[in-house]
Amino acid sequence: MRKICVCIVLSVLSFVSFVSEAKVIRGYSTTGVNPLSIVVDSIDYRSDLTRVYCNAVGRPHTSNRIDAMKMILKDGSYVANDIDGVDFKRYFQWEDEGSIPLEIDFPPMKAVTPMRLEIVSPHGTGVILIKKK
Repeated sequence: MRKICVCIVLSVLSFVSFVSEAKVIRGYSTTGVNPLSIVVDSIDYRSDLTRVYCNAVGRPHTSNRIDAMKMILKDGSYVANDIDGVDFKRYFQWEDEGSIPLEIDFPPMKAVTPMRLEIVSPHGTGVILIKKK
């Protein structure tokens, strides 16, 4: 019985430690001239990844494609390894509202601003500057 209690306590402590490492930051502004506009809502800094919550904004009933994304900080650059909402290298279409929610995963990085998000599409490479409001 004592071993079970110790295991439960250790499991809870490791979960609390994992949860406390996550750091969600809101209040970003985005600017840039780009074939694809991205508006960042928040960035979740975790020990295993950095997830950017944002919206791809475009004209309703038009399409585009995202081939790759890279986040550039003063200490280096990080290539996106996953995107939810649309697929890399596949066309997507904006519906009536003209906004598509995206979750973009990057390797773990520090919470610093400003950041540059490079977006590669068939229409060229665009750069969006991300900074705190």
